[in-house]
Amino acid sequence: MLTDILLIAVGFALVAKGGDLFVDSSIHIGRALRIPRFVIGGTLVSLATTAPELVVSVTAASLGDSGIALGNAVGSCIANIGLIVGLVAIIMPVEVDRPDFIRRAAWMVGGGVLVVAFSWDRSMDRVYGLLLLAGAVAYLAWDLAGIVRSRRRAGADEADPEAREGLGGALGWFAVGALCVVAGSRLLVISGQDLAAALGVPSAIIGFSIIAIGTSVPELVTGVTAARKGVPDLSLGNIIGANVLNLLLIVGLSGTIQPLQLDAFSQLYGFPWLGIFFVTVVGAVLRFGLIRRAAGIALLLLYALYVIGLIGLPALAT
Repeated sequence: MLTDILLIAVGFALVAKGGDLFVDSSIHIGRALRIPRFVIGGTLVSLATTAPELVVSVTAASLGDSGIALGNAVGSCIANIGLIVGLVAIIMPVEVDRPDFIRRAAWMVGGGVLVVAFSWDRSMDRVYGLLLLAGAVAYLAWDLAGIVRSRRRAGADEADPEAREGLGGALGWFAVGALCVVAGSRLLVISGQDLAAALGVPSAIIGFSIIAIGTSVPELVTGVTAARKGVPDLSLGNIIGANVLNLLLIVGLSGTIQPLQLDAFSQLYGFPWLGIFFVTVVGAVLRFGLIRRAAGIALLLLYALYVIGLIGLPALAT
């Protein structure tokens, strides 16, 4: 018990440092390559911060534990919006480029719809997993094409010479940050899972709660750090990109490795809450063009209700 608590503390320290390195290096990379921060957040940072979810869900799928594999991916999407976007918006209102946000949010919502549709009968075979993986590849290709267009519009002659000189170092620190995040998150998940298993909690609830929150710590640290550094748009881009990858890449790969079998808890509790958070965050941006502090408070209150339900409705997992 004491060893697990100490490992959790070490894990938090690693992801905290990794998140700080992510923000600093991503801003530098974006400035050097003339890429908007929102785009950087939706690509490089998202790929790195979703690595813990990927490792956990793939491992769970290979062991035949669909509850953790799916619950981790979907629960992380919920935590990303309710907990992280909520906290970031309270620290500093998040202004975004509305057209870019709408395009990326469409991928996120589309991914959620596909996951729900493909698992409507509480199962997801390898064919559907492969289709989700194809969607992830399409998203990354679309994102890469957007980066190329952004660079062409910016023009090579507008590049920051000083930023370009430090590009190699920024990429190196980004890699170090990624290693810190993956190692720290792994410690968090393993130790948290051991503590939860000792209490006899079903795997679906573990996936939606402790593991989902544990693997979302990189996004949390990155988001709060970005807001404190005055670049909350980087955080929101990271969240949207991470959610797309959670739904398409992680669920798809998990379903390809091992057909997923859902329980009532995932379908009747997790999926509806996923829809509620998607509608809330997209609706706030569509109406106001930003996520205000009031919306951040609303997201946190919704997340609190969601967690209370996780604690109070364990019967749905059986």
